[in-house]
Amino acid sequence: MPRNIRGGAPIPPGAPSRRTPEALGAESAPATVPLRPLGRLYEVASTLTAQLAADLKEHGLTAPTFHILAVLRQAGPAHRLTTGQLAAIDMVTCSGMTVRADKLERSGLIVRERDEHDRRVIHLRLTGRGLDLTDRILAGQHAREARLMAALDTDELQALARLADTLERALQHVADDPPAAPPH
Repeated sequence: MPRNIRGGAPIPPGAPSRRTPEALGAESAPATVPLRPLGRLYEVASTLTAQLAADLKEHGLTAPTFHILAVLRQAGPAHRLTTGQLAAIDMVTCSGMTVRADKLERSGLIVRERDEHDRRVIHLRLTGRGLDLTDRILAGQHAREARLMAALDTDELQALARLADTLERALQHVADDPPAAPPH
């Protein structure tokens, strides 16, 4: 018997999903039918995000602190960037980055290093422990995504990639357009 997307109780055969027009009621069906695929994509993304959040919580991390580790992991062999560079990437203030860095440093996942040419500049660098943890979390997430994608054949994967590109372009246009005026 299929389970709901979050892995909860089995869905009885013939029972409508909570997001189907049948579950929402006939009067709302016409308005919701075009949005169903987006709702389903949102559900998949939300589930993956929740699973990653659970993995991070298990290691005392949050999405923002893990993002710092992941960015440092990708920063070349030194695994090191300045506080200002990381703050710009995360679009936070330097003081906001400092708070996150303090937590990661206390956990032994990063170290602070003064720049050898300008002592005012502070670099954040992954420790061996931070590198190992980041790699394990990323490997787990990649394996989860690979299992999900294994449900699709090659043609479906290619179609999904094309559709995702199309939606991403459309989303950019929607973001650039002014909001529609409410109906009178």
